[in-house]
Amino acid sequence: MSLLLAIPAALAATTVLCAVGAPRLWLCGIAALVLPPVAAFAVSLLGALAGNHALFAACRTRTARRVVDRIARGRLSRLGRPPRLRAGISGVVLLRQAPCPGAVTTILLARASVSTRDFLIGSLVGFLPSTLLTVLLAGTASTVLPEGVLAWTSAAVALVAAIVWLVQGRGETRFRSGARLW
Repeated sequence: MSLLLAIPAALAATTVLCAVGAPRLWLCGIAALVLPPVAAFAVSLLGALAGNHALFAACRTRTARRVVDRIARGRLSRLGRPPRLRAGISGVVLLRQAPCPGAVTTILLARASVSTRDFLIGSLVGFLPSTLLTVLLAGTASTVLPEGVLAWTSAAVALVAAIVWLVQGRGETRFRSGARLW
């Protein structure tokens, strides 16, 4: 496939997958395996930003708030009025560095009524370090390892992750006593 076709396809796929909550760093790694480093960095950063902005905008609508609250089993409505994040861009950057799934952070930022400008600038700055590191590591691994080894290893890790996710009850973390974490 031509590079001129691969870049828009990868950008569209990254945008859609980030919007539905796929792990951003996995998508960065995959982009680094199939695209040149600079293109992989640009596709990963812009796709993640566009996908998270789509989720952010969707969570701002009244219908989406009800859907998100229903998915969270009413826990968000117990919070009462959404908190007001006054930190602006620096608060968004700080939250983007937290070890929390990107979709959860985006939903919380939309619920906290952060301005769109602060969200976009803060997310762009917050995504830079991890995106750069992931693209460099995955790009280096693809050039150092023999052909096929990285693909089979990635497929095995994805299979194990899917099995663990299905066995644990689709993301619900439970303790031995049966109590749920979420």
